Amino acid sequence: MERSLATGQGPAEGCRAARRAFSLVELLVVMAVVAIVAMLSLPAIQSAREAARRIACRDNLRHLALGVLEHESATRRLPPAARVTEASNPATCTGCWNPWLEAGLGGAAPGTRDGASWMLSVLPYLEQMSLHGRWDFATNVRGNASVARANVPGFYCPSRRAGIRVDRHDHRSLLDPAWRGGGTDYGGCYGRLDGFVNDTASDRRFADVDTPIAGSSGRREGLFAPNEGRRLALATDGLSRTILLGELQRLRPLPAATSAAGTYNRTSQDGWAIGGAATLFVTATDPGHGNPGGMNNIFFESPGSDHGGGAFFAMADGSVHWLSEFIDAKDNNAVFPLLGSMRDGRP
Repeated sequence: MERSLATGQGPAEGCRAARRAFSLVELLVVMAVVAIVAMLSLPAIQSAREAARRIACRDNLRHLALGVLEHESATRRLPPAARVTEASNPATCTGCWNPWLEAGLGGAAPGTRDGASWMLSVLPYLEQMSLHGRWDFATNVRGNASVARANVPGFYCPSRRAGIRVDRHDHRSLLDPAWRGGGTDYGGCYGRLDGFVNDTASDRRFADVDTPIAGSSGRREGLFAPNEGRRLALATDGLSRTILLGELQRLRPLPAATSAAGTYNRTSQDGWAIGGAATLFVTATDPGHGNPGGMNNIFFESPGSDHGGGAFFAMADGSVHWLSEFIDAKDNNAVFPLLGSMRDGRP
């Protein structure tokens, strides 16, 4: 048999070698099949990743709730929602403290200003004793900037972020826009009332409790209250039926917006160390003050998440539940508002 002078192969061997190679058409077909398989697999992969993130978020909230309950077990009190003394018009406004202003004041006399949130009090019960030990209780949050801007990993929902997102302007919601840490995606339940003044010029100060909204006593019926560590025994509706903690919306005003709905109604404060709207939410339905009720409603006082379809909430017994955003919140005596009340308006 003759052999090719160029290759040293016979004709049959050369044909077999040629048949082992892919043609351009075959290669394109294979690439197309791989691309289709990848496209079909991508939603499943993304869904699996989000499921894992949701589990991590739920676990964060459970861990935080257990820390709060351990604080209550050790001190017989829940931590105060905020430690505040800077009242707004104290002669005419009951309990209208301004934690944001107080937290950010510079040059305040030692021990006269604070503004810190309930989350500072539970750090020792969250394996953050060293961070808590660095806090100087003789000054306010700004005076403790090196601690307040520290990231606590369990305070972030992984479906939303792992830290402050400068590209999403998260830093503009912090006490100091120069900070690059210290955010939180979880807060305590303040009750079913108009909890804060909408106008950002008032720093989201606490609202006057003497001006109740329809269907509410006007009292702070949530388990968290300013300057007051409440006892779980006050939750006469039952611990398993009273919201303790939940996920927070993190909102920025719409670009070039001029209406209240696009500006101050959808402007969040952020920061685990700061009391008030940064670390609290309400379950109220209050259209008269811009609050449509429910969750994920683009209103700064209401809870919400980036999971889609609802949010996680920790009840006062430490259990964590997923609540749908379609839960009844038609008025302030509906299911969701009442879940935020520990005693449904009773003294």
